[in-house]
Amino acid sequence: MKAKINPLAAIKSIIGFLVFVALGIVCMVMIKLPEDAPPIGFYAGLVCMLIGVLILLIKIIYLASMCLVVTNKRVLGKVGVIKKHSLDYPIDKVESIQMKSSFWGAIFRYNSLKVAGSGGTTEIVFGGISNANAFKNTVTDAVEQHQAEARRAQAEEIAMAMRGGKL
Repeated sequence: MKAKINPLAAIKSIIGFLVFVALGIVCMVMIKLPEDAPPIGFYAGLVCMLIGVLILLIKIIYLASMCLVVTNKRVLGKVGVIKKHSLDYPIDKVESIQMKSSFWGAIFRYNSLKVAGSGGTTEIVFGGISNANAFKNTVTDAVEQHQAEARRAQAEEIAMAMRGGKL
């Protein structure tokens, strides 16, 4: 199962983009200087608009680069482009998977998942997941199924040892 990224997870960046574009327009229109002065208002407005575009572009790239998948054997994930964080945990090494919702996440129905493995490995947070609860349940089911298979294999080994190694 693959975690689905909610595009509305970029809502704060979209609002930031709109604020900086509006601020840029205000700077371009409102700052009037004498004719022989350099157009500082235009440049200030342009800088504000570029900041807004960068804020939105960084969030879009972050969300587009994120991937989180669970199989019956492993939990795999990656996030980031330049500074990458990745995880590759065998299903029996998944220690915890926590779900957290922010104010915007509660409104637009997305959550963050924090995946931690055993053995002192680092925790990685994946934000903007729209099917976080289903993903968490799938990981939990896979862990429980793996534990049941391990118990069954151990019971077979014990039974075989008690019979003296004969079938």
